[in-house]
Amino acid sequence: MSIVKAKTPDVETTPQLVEDESKPTTLHEVPTESLQNASLQEPPAGSGTLHLNLHGVYSAKQLASGVTWNVKDFDVGALPKGRVLVDRVATEAIGSNVASNLMVSANIFNGSGTKTNYMQSGVTNAKGWVTSERQSELVPLGFVPIVSLMPNEYTRQQIVHYQPTSGVDDSLVERYGHLSTGEGLRNNIVSFPNEDYCYVAKDHVVLDIIERNWDQLGSDVPSERVREGNWLKVSKGLVENVLEQLDTKVLKHMPLTDLSKLKFKMRADKSLVSYLDPERDYPVSLTMTVSYRSLDSEPASA
Repeated sequence: MSIVKAKTPDVETTPQLVEDESKPTTLHEVPTESLQNASLQEPPAGSGTLHLNLHGVYSAKQLASGVTWNVKDFDVGALPKGRVLVDRVATEAIGSNVASNLMVSANIFNGSGTKTNYMQSGVTNAKGWVTSERQSELVPLGFVPIVSLMPNEYTRQQIVHYQPTSGVDDSLVERYGHLSTGEGLRNNIVSFPNEDYCYVAKDHVVLDIIERNWDQLGSDVPSERVREGNWLKVSKGLVENVLEQLDTKVLKHMPLTDLSKLKFKMRADKSLVSYLDPERDYPVSLTMTVSYRSLDSEPASA
């Protein structure tokens, strides 16, 4: 029986140093497609759709500098605590009394923890990214373009503007999307100074990956005995190899979103907004829908 799946009580204890050395291991790269064979406990699935009425009355100066809407300021009810996968962003209605183009963008990929240009994110938009001549001025770093409003545009039909397609297989997103990136992956991994091994909690994702890819990694985790009821001794180099590949090849390329930090920004091209009357205010209204799937195991909270 696999040690990883053994039903033993959780024991909160600090592992003791042992004299025996871990088996020598030859490191190999884990093919990304092999990661999806790891057997993990799936977090409960959840989904929802946010209906946001983004509206206001703005001066030409405000439109040029940019208007920001924070989802957390809307009465949308309970939101998942952690990251979600946004499946679709659409407009249900648009009303603009501005005689200028307006770019609306969103920080959809804020769940990755780093601000990157959306063109280097590894994620593409099935609907195509909307572009403009001065794109870098209109779409802040960390945001993605959603829709460019035409001068005095009005519509009452649903139009889908964003549907992600990622270089990361969707099954990998479902399987690993609830995991933390970076240092968060090292929780329940204990390293020892000047030692070439570490202790890994028996239910850690690293052990699942090693167990399912032992032939490529050159290590047979199930042959190792559990220590102190909760820990397995594993080569430090092997653990670092698996953590690095999981983090850089999978987790950091997922189009994940923290809805509590989601923002929409609307900005006008300064060269066009200069033709607007600086003494007037201009009303703009968008009904935006954001459909998402929850990947975290934590329950939603208000």
